[in-house]
Amino acid sequence: MPESEPERVLRTARLIVRRAGEEDIPLYMQLWNDPRVMGNVGFPQGLRTTPERVRGLIRQGRDPFDSLLVAALAKTGIPVGECRLHPPDETGIASTDVKLLPRHQSVGYGSELKRGLVGWLFENTDCRAVKGTPGVDNIASIRMQESVGGVRVGKATYRFPGEMSVPTRPVEHYIYLVRRCDWETETKA
Repeated sequence: MPESEPERVLRTARLIVRRAGEEDIPLYMQLWNDPRVMGNVGFPQGLRTTPERVRGLIRQGRDPFDSLLVAALAKTGIPVGECRLHPPDETGIASTDVKLLPRHQSVGYGSELKRGLVGWLFENTDCRAVKGTPGVDNIASIRMQESVGGVRVGKATYRFPGEMSVPTRPVEHYIYLVRRCDWETETKA
């Protein structure tokens, strides 16, 4: 059953994005502890998180920015993954993050979700661009960035700070930007 309207952040043709609740702890445990998902972002053995840690993150904020957001099927409410909206930084660049459960990958949900998040950021902030940083080996994420008009503008390596409680590896990634001017031209066409 889909969530009530007050919790919803946005809707696409097949998906809703809503704030996470305690009922979503199993989703986060599946996503964040799965090496197939988290290996792409530097956690080759998964995040090894706990329900208590996820519960604490869910309770932190009610603002759509930097909060845990669930992507779910609009018709049934079944979660397919998670996403994040990050507000514009001092240079006017906002960013998004999308993670899908492996069983819901390769059916177009990622591109649909990314398109919805980018549109939401351009409608609700004054950002000049939206950034995505897919790993250089994550072909699906690269395609997702390009499917919404993202242009590759650079390459970098993220290294985790100090001692982490779980094994990490540096993440070599591309930097993609969807510029507001390009988005507005594309959506008007």
